[in-house]
Amino acid sequence: MTRWLIIAFLMALASLSLWQAAPAQQGRAPAIVINEIAWAGTAASSSDEWIELFNNTDQDIDLTGWTLSWAKVLIHFEEGQQDSSTKTVSSSVIPAHGFYLLERTDDDTVSNIDADLIYTGALSNKGASLVLRDDRDVIVDTANNDGGAWPAGTAGKGEVPYASMERINPEAGDTLDNWASNDG
Repeated sequence: MTRWLIIAFLMALASLSLWQAAPAQQGRAPAIVINEIAWAGTAASSSDEWIELFNNTDQDIDLTGWTLSWAKVLIHFEEGQQDSSTKTVSSSVIPAHGFYLLERTDDDTVSNIDADLIYTGALSNKGASLVLRDDRDVIVDTANNDGGAWPAGTAGKGEVPYASMERINPEAGDTLDNWASNDG
């Protein structure tokens, strides 16, 4: 009898973990989403890449212990982590219904907004899959989850050159039709 209770408990725990790992697919908006990605940089420099997160909730969320990763890049939302691409963290808190800005290399990319975090490591213009995990290592959100070509945004050519890729609806999941090129 005890063995069956343990098995039932483990199965319930496993199903809970699966539910937490894909909130948007379960009808819930992720608490934090990867909202916009400037994967090609800017006309001034291809190193001027940036990523924006958005808080879908009514509460401030502390990102300490969270990670954002793609290819061989691993960003920690706190300094001093081994094997981290994190260079500087100004804040680890994302305000309720607010934004969190990550800039590559320096704080000069988005000139009118201070970066919350500065990181190293380039995004490939061919595409990448970004994965945001919370402090329990549960996947909170993804961007371009298939890892193929970017579904939106432009490099040097296009109606708007170097347009960022932005999520249309932050309460919806990471689907190809939920991304658009920023129209400037």
